[in-house]
Amino acid sequence: MARVRLFANLREIAGSSQVDIEGDTVGAVVDALGDRFGPEFRRHMQTARLWKNGDEGSTEDPVSDDDELAVIPPVSGGSVPGTGGGGMDGLLLAGLMLVLIVANTLDIAIVVAVWVGVVALWVIDLVNASSDSDFGLHTQPILASVLVSMAIANTLGLLGLGIGVAVSMVLVMGWAVVRPSARDLTSMGASALGAVIASLAVASLLLARSVADGGDRQVAGLLIVIAVGALVGRWTEVSRSRLFDPYLVGPVLMVVVAVAVAYLSGFDLLVWFFIGLLLACATIAGRGIGLAFRTGAIRLTARPRGLLAALDGPMLAVAVFVPVMRMIG
Repeated sequence: MARVRLFANLREIAGSSQVDIEGDTVGAVVDALGDRFGPEFRRHMQTARLWKNGDEGSTEDPVSDDDELAVIPPVSGGSVPGTGGGGMDGLLLAGLMLVLIVANTLDIAIVVAVWVGVVALWVIDLVNASSDSDFGLHTQPILASVLVSMAIANTLGLLGLGIGVAVSMVLVMGWAVVRPSARDLTSMGASALGAVIASLAVASLLLARSVADGGDRQVAGLLIVIAVGALVGRWTEVSRSRLFDPYLVGPVLMVVVAVAVAYLSGFDLLVWFFIGLLLACATIAGRGIGLAFRTGAIRLTARPRGLLAALDGPMLAVAVFVPVMRMIG
């Protein structure tokens, strides 16, 4: 029994964003959908595009129980699964990382302001991309968590990390109190996780720059490690290189670059080896979380919606940087 995700008017007619339905081929599944939801649904299906596991499919494609299909009408409120941002998201990622690296050479207030802006853009992109999945994230409590957590970390230092997480949870629950539409438990849980990651990412970079000895050099090393891993990983996905696994080459390269950064900067090589290893693991985990929010399923081969999907992994990596430094260093 295949899982079928429905969008826009098809979702409204069916009364659900996803259904499980029998069928040996994509065409058989389409016919079964029409039989279940009636002639109006069948009429809209005639102009819809079919996607199987993130790639455009045809009615002759075989379907198994592990497959996920998506049916996209010509005009849909969300992006088409599998399209991502094409090559544009890679260029945008490169530009953002370059701006951050340059900003890090300036005053701490500038780099934090730039980073808050990047995180805010990522949050908005994530929320918009998740609108067609089962996770309905909410922008307002997540952005509020970012600003409040930054202020708390700036005032209380490392203690502010934990307090910021607690405040993020409170803000998400408070938003559900004032907005009945935000009371769905799935939406609340997703928004809470998004708020925690975003707020920790801002607070962690702020503390790494202001608290740690040689913070500007450590933040520069962090940004270089993340930038190289994310950009190379994205390049292998876009180029569809057969020489490298696009889902592992970035994280593996992060470990190598972390050791190289430590050697060139005079940091402890062993410490930065483990930092690179944990950042790589966080990047993989962040990608999985981002995929769940953006597509409704954790499937590494899926191409997530949104121009800033390539930041999903790096965002979690930045969030854990200071805790990892404290644990290892």
